[in-house]
Amino acid sequence: MTKILDDLRQDHRNLALLWDLLGRELNIFKEGGHPDYELVETILDYCLNYPDLCHHPKENLVYDKLAERDPGAISAIGDLKKEHEKLTSLTWRFSTALSNVLEDEQLPREWFLNVANDFLGFSRNHMQMEEVLFFPAARKGLTGDDWAELEKAVEDVEDPLFGSDKQEKYQSLFQDIMDWKDMLEKMDADETRTKTSQPS
Repeated sequence: MTKILDDLRQDHRNLALLWDLLGRELNIFKEGGHPDYELVETILDYCLNYPDLCHHPKENLVYDKLAERDPGAISAIGDLKKEHEKLTSLTWRFSTALSNVLEDEQLPREWFLNVANDFLGFSRNHMQMEEVLFFPAARKGLTGDDWAELEKAVEDVEDPLFGSDKQEKYQSLFQDIMDWKDMLEKMDADETRTKTSQPS
């Protein structure tokens, strides 16, 4: 696999962790509790920066190259660029709704949850489509020369949250992610232990 696809897939794994954290906070809100609004705000800030400025442009370059090589594959994938535009729009909508909630605007809880879930559902479905359709088609349809050309064209941007040089505003979010991963791994280990200790 090429470095570009490796990097894009790693971005997806990182984003999936963020979606899980968002889902956790939205469940707290749905149950009438008080979610960690600062955490949600920081996640959305990251989503309006790194994916839009680096991840999606990189995917768009691969998509354009694949359109030259294999138009048939593109028809199965659909309009990736329009999906990215819609994702940006949904992210801004969610971010604006959150700002209104933080300013104590009297917004219906159900409306806010619908806005948040629109963002989360579309993000997850879009990422799944790329993993199942887009990335395999690119790996199959593009040549070594194509990938070399793309490597030269993409801008190498350090991930401000998951990269080696984390921005200060994301330090707390990164710790939340690590704590979340540790908890999930512990739950998996406990479940495995329970299964293996049960008599067959």
